[in-house]
Amino acid sequence: MLLRAQNVSRSFGALLALSGASLDVTEGEIVGLIGPNGAGKSTFFNCVAGDLTPTGGNILFNDVDVTRATPEAHAKLGIGRTFQVPATFVELSILENVMVGAFLRHPDRNDARAAALEVIEFTGLKAVASAPARTLGTPGRKRLEIARVLATQPKLLLLDEALAGLTPSEVQDAIALVRRIHAKGITIVIVEHIMEVILTLAQRVLVFNQGVTIATGTPREVVDNTAVIEAYLGRRHARNAGAHAP
Repeated sequence: MLLRAQNVSRSFGALLALSGASLDVTEGEIVGLIGPNGAGKSTFFNCVAGDLTPTGGNILFNDVDVTRATPEAHAKLGIGRTFQVPATFVELSILENVMVGAFLRHPDRNDARAAALEVIEFTGLKAVASAPARTLGTPGRKRLEIARVLATQPKLLLLDEALAGLTPSEVQDAIALVRRIHAKGITIVIVEHIMEVILTLAQRVLVFNQGVTIATGTPREVVDNTAVIEAYLGRRHARNAGAHAP
């Protein structure tokens, strides 16, 4: 098992944002995390990435306990993550931004540059590699965020709404990129509101609502689940959906 998160909870003062969530991910999977706003999925994601320390439960990565490990330790072990708002170094070039990630595995500047150039070509940013990062629009910054994480050579890639804010054609391009990343043998966990992305990419889906896991299964099983419909649309809509189901 590549990742095993068991009974993970997280409190913020009196607020219990996450209550006993669990997730097992085997090497080579693409797993989707979905749920309405405030459901707890981002909190769970941040606990897995090392940006939040759980108040309960434990997280193992490759049989190493990372429950209270730093984000840097997570990265060195092979866990990479993107952010909903790309953390772009706007005054650096696109190449230099990707080199920031490459330095994790390649302390020598020339080696880091060579590794970064490979990632830049893979992610379709070669034509603008020397341009300042501030010149990129939303699609470019999203792609740059992914490129910088790929430069850390992750075994597990955590994508946090990496396709949000894109046009339909840009979403299709991003889906193609995620598929190429997966084809390189990188395991992926993706938090995404765009159901088309989840239905297209995920092999298995975990659904959060009010801090707990309410469903897990294939994308089609989850979409047809009454509890999931209720969480997104309300109880009345869930009953109507059930009444009109074939």
